[in-house]
Amino acid sequence: MTGKKITILLLISLLILSGCTSFETNRKKNILETVSSHGNLPNTFNNGNIAFSMTSDKEAYKLPIDDITLIISNSGSSTVKFGEQRTLEKLQEETWHEIPYSEQFAFTDIGLGLGAKEHLEQKMPLEFLDYELTAGTYRIVKNFYINEGAEEIALAAEFEITK
Repeated sequence: MTGKKITILLLISLLILSGCTSFETNRKKNILETVSSHGNLPNTFNNGNIAFSMTSDKEAYKLPIDDITLIISNSGSSTVKFGEQRTLEKLQEETWHEIPYSEQFAFTDIGLGLGAKEHLEQKMPLEFLDYELTAGTYRIVKNFYINEGAEEIALAAEFEITK
């Protein structure tokens, strides 16, 4: 009988541990594993009649943060194309790391355009991040397409998050 009791006790312990493990995977991450594919990025692009920039609505945010607004401005005379996709990155030990979104989240795959002298605001979807925001230096990275989509330009809007 003692052997059966020990076996049952071990099975119950394994079930409890596996339940704890799956709970841990559902929590937001606090470690960033993916290094950004971008190095240093500007927040403006200017080449003749093509000129646009990207900034956040604030230079610094205080925790907790409800939203971050990205401001895209086209000061040139040509239309700039882009999509909904944007990536939040955090600077850790002098290296930019991508902050992941939850598996259930995806951006709409539509093309947008910003005409000459136009501005657009986009909210950063923070509620879908799979990461607990902490104090530090962050940036939002976004790709733009110029010359009828033949050229891709990445810009970054950098900001701080404080406690």
